[in-house]
Amino acid sequence: MVVSYLGTKGGTGTTTLAVNGAADIRRLSGRSTVMVDLNTGPGDVALFLGLRPRYSLLTAIDHLAWTDPTMLRRFVVEHDSGLHVLAAGDDFARPSVRDAEHIEQLLRALNSAYDYVIVDAGCRLVPPATTAIQQSEAILLVANPDVPCLRNLQRIIDVVKTVGVARERLKIVLNRASEFGVLSTAQIERELGFNITHSTNSDYRSVASAVNAGVAVSTLRVPDLPRQFEAIARSLAGLPDRPSSRRLVPQNYKSGAEV
Repeated sequence: MVVSYLGTKGGTGTTTLAVNGAADIRRLSGRSTVMVDLNTGPGDVALFLGLRPRYSLLTAIDHLAWTDPTMLRRFVVEHDSGLHVLAAGDDFARPSVRDAEHIEQLLRALNSAYDYVIVDAGCRLVPPATTAIQQSEAILLVANPDVPCLRNLQRIIDVVKTVGVARERLKIVLNRASEFGVLSTAQIERELGFNITHSTNSDYRSVASAVNAGVAVSTLRVPDLPRQFEAIARSLAGLPDRPSSRRLVPQNYKSGAEV
């Protein structure tokens, strides 16, 4: 299964959601999972996980002509969580339109080698990102609850439809939905004519702590955010919802020591 995360603009938290989604899918499913950083220039996926990869996505696509698909694992780096990462290169001009065909071949090869391929497609609908989206069974469009993001979100929805992506493959993730003064979910859905699939709270401190430690947010003992990230991962992987942590109280319970 290939899943792509696409931001409506820079700074929406796309990489944060993609990295934690990949880590949670690996942790919850126990299945082989690879994270692909499709951003131009030095993307942040490896940095978020505290990794120093020897090879990159550009190395992989430049060697596709002679590399057996089963050899692709030599280009990835493994995180302590078991998640594999194919990091972005250092070239600010690549991947480019000329690399789109090779990226399609790469994603097909990865999809045959891994159970889950999670793509950080960046925040621009350039040919490499469009190629990833067309290959994906689910596309998570990441937006913040503000007017510029929502304007771009509407435009992206319209454009994505023109490249042959069915509406049911699109999932909208409203990130930082708990910030004060933002538009409500109901307002956004009414304006877009599209349901919000998932929403996550604003918790910069927790995200920064995870990035600085090179770990997934799920490893931190903080409320709400790990549970919200996990819910997205469970939905993508087709796993049952997390059991409620609320303790059931017997019907004959009375306050105090007397029962």
